[in-house]
Amino acid sequence: MKLYYYCSSCKKENSFTTKTSNRFELKEERGLELSERCPRCGMITKRHLNRVHAKPNKLIILLGAVFGVFVAGVLILLILKISFSPILLFLFYLFIPGTFSIPFISWKIADKKASSFNKLLIAD
Repeated sequence: MKLYYYCSSCKKENSFTTKTSNRFELKEERGLELSERCPRCGMITKRHLNRVHAKPNKLIILLGAVFGVFVAGVLILLILKISFSPILLFLFYLFIPGTFSIPFISWKIADKKASSFNKLLIAD
């Protein structure tokens, strides 16, 4: 998941990646305050964990879209090259629209993870 914070000197949004799924795990991994160097201005900013927010990872959504289009293309080529029984053909026609929902499902999962991270705050 990608976590974002604002630099206090240049007012730009910066990010870092972590494998933690909530603020409590991030606190155990990095402590109560995060010290990150701004890649734009070079200042080291200390941020409390509650001032860090998450956004859905767009790479996962893009990979889900590519995978969905690839699977749908393979299924369409299978239908065109091989003659199936009518029942199998019907199942393939039902499955092809389902493969186009893979990007939507990956977006919902990433959005839910980011939303659950942002809702949970740590008391001092």
